[in-house]
Amino acid sequence: MAGHVYALLVGIDAYTGAVPQLSGCVNDVTAFAAVLQGRVSAEDLSLVTITDEDATRAAVTTEFTRLLGQAGAEDVALFYYSGHGAHQEAPEELWPYEPDHQNETLVLVDSREPGGWDLADKELAVLIAQVAASGCHLLVVLDCCHSGDATRDVDEVVRQAPPDNRHRPIESFLTGTVEQAAAQAAAAAGGQTTRDLDQAPRERWTPPAGRHVLLAACRSSEKAKEIRTQGQHRGALSAALEKTLVQSEDTPSYRDVLLMVTSQVTTTVRDQHPQFETVDSSELDRPFLGGSIPETPRPLTLSHRPEGWVIDSGAVHGVPEPIRIGDSTDTTELAIYALSAVGRGQPLATAVVTRVLPDRSVVTVTPELDPSSIYRAVMTSIPLKPLAVAVAGDAAGTSALRSAADKADSTLIDLIEASDTPPPPDLQVEATPAGFVITRPGLVRPLVPVVAGEGREGRTIAALEHVARWLRLSGLTNPTSRLATNAVRVSVVTADGRTDDGGTVEIAYVDDKAPKFTVTLENTTKEPLWAALLDLTDSYGIYTDAFAAGRVALAPGEKTSLELGGEVPDVLWNEGIVTVTDRLIVVTSTMEFDPRSLQQGDLAVSTVPGSGGGDGAGGMTTRSAFTPRSTLERMLGSVTTRRLPPRTTETIADWRTNRIDVVTSRPHP
Repeated sequence: MAGHVYALLVGIDAYTGAVPQLSGCVNDVTAFAAVLQGRVSAEDLSLVTITDEDATRAAVTTEFTRLLGQAGAEDVALFYYSGHGAHQEAPEELWPYEPDHQNETLVLVDSREPGGWDLADKELAVLIAQVAASGCHLLVVLDCCHSGDATRDVDEVVRQAPPDNRHRPIESFLTGTVEQAAAQAAAAAGGQTTRDLDQAPRERWTPPAGRHVLLAACRSSEKAKEIRTQGQHRGALSAALEKTLVQSEDTPSYRDVLLMVTSQVTTTVRDQHPQFETVDSSELDRPFLGGSIPETPRPLTLSHRPEGWVIDSGAVHGVPEPIRIGDSTDTTELAIYALSAVGRGQPLATAVVTRVLPDRSVVTVTPELDPSSIYRAVMTSIPLKPLAVAVAGDAAGTSALRSAADKADSTLIDLIEASDTPPPPDLQVEATPAGFVITRPGLVRPLVPVVAGEGREGRTIAALEHVARWLRLSGLTNPTSRLATNAVRVSVVTADGRTDDGGTVEIAYVDDKAPKFTVTLENTTKEPLWAALLDLTDSYGIYTDAFAAGRVALAPGEKTSLELGGEVPDVLWNEGIVTVTDRLIVVTSTMEFDPRSLQQGDLAVSTVPGSGGGDGAGGMTTRSAFTPRSTLERMLGSVTTRRLPPRTTETIADWRTNRIDVVTSRPHP
């Protein structure tokens, strides 16, 4: 267990002058402060949070030295920054150590006022070196843009300040900046540079050698984005990191955290891959924050409080708000057992969530229980929000499309008016005289060719439902699961022996030969588990045939391996598409289940009726009816439609999901 934790959290939304305002940075650090306070005892935590007008350059640098400088050899120091990143021209004294003559910077609230300056990367290096000198474990989290063309956005709301083009004299830098830059350059020449996990060329922050880990929001060539979740604007990295730590019952390593955070970020946004960087790669096998986030093996509990019956999980744990669909409400449902029970068999009662608070959720219980007792709760269902589809364009076409949608499954898609007001829609459809064009926000290329001809409205709705099923499954998680992250350990080994470190595996054709890789699933628990491997193609196909029965039973300690292959189909390759991504989802359950009802082919909507193939190619699609045998099977069935048979005596299953993206490249000669 680590010693004392010294944490400095800085979040800035309310910038002044020409620096654009932001929305989610204060939310980021406020939420992370709550995570620390909820998981680290008060006597072991010294926490300072600086936001908005208080986050001046003087305040941040002074507190960095004062607070984090107290960390001794057995302690942990954390600097967390959420706000604008930018760049500025470096003074001539730093040119020998900065080939592009540009400093990457953190933009503080007074940085652009007369006499004010950003905090340059070389200055951050000085501060880090001073703190790391004690031998403490140091983590730096930067949820900002720190490469020259990056953004952090909601609907392209930029979280990068404009560059500071003023000439900055070397005297305005922190004392020791030039000396620290020289020391870094010397270390680099000796092969001791800070490395990216994927060993890509560095284009951003270069902290000094020392006992530290840097978590950056994205690769240098990508954009760090904002999302809207639980009714708040948040950085995609910050939201994923918070959720990972809250839901982790064990003590995850940095590699574990990167895997889980990357999975969540890539599920939520495109083209953003968080990165851990260290001087010594063995640091990545250390527990996150030096083990300061302790194991929390506890059941989800139900108790009676002044506000009524409450479960001890809320918004920060990932419990979704109830969703209003037409005249009904879809919400989280739970089975209630005695606290000592294992959570299987006939429950004492059932409960539904009526209100989600940050740290707990209010529920109604049927039948009423003894309010003086505490009970164990097991989630049996979570709400799945219909995908918001913005419709615009030709009036006659949009009217016909809405009429077709009225006859479809309203639990899968919800047609809304196109608007510039956030949050952005999940999909968008433009009605043109030639037919319907389906796209995803931010992407120019249509998902399918223009849907034209007779019955185009029905085939468009079928295509939207097809994509909705894929997106819902892609993001499916169990926010109340008590299965550990590595209950079924998932490892991927490529043909050349490389293993997966960060939730993404990159493979490539060799001499036009499709690449192979091996996936191994290992039950690390002391109970039998069942696992399925689902392949979600970027053509919106869902394939469940990795195992003959759709899933495999794994005894305690048992493992099984599958050899799989990546493919860039000729039809895509000939169109100039040389890279495709397969999202592999491993579903783990305490009870036997069958995922095969999820199967659907790649999306192939024809431009004219009666031709083409794939799900949704010729009109409305009806999913095969089935009777769920467990709560997991009902949950999986809900991904495809909420039109399920009434509940019977389904077995209560605990389950979780893990994700790995396999990126296959097939270069043209």
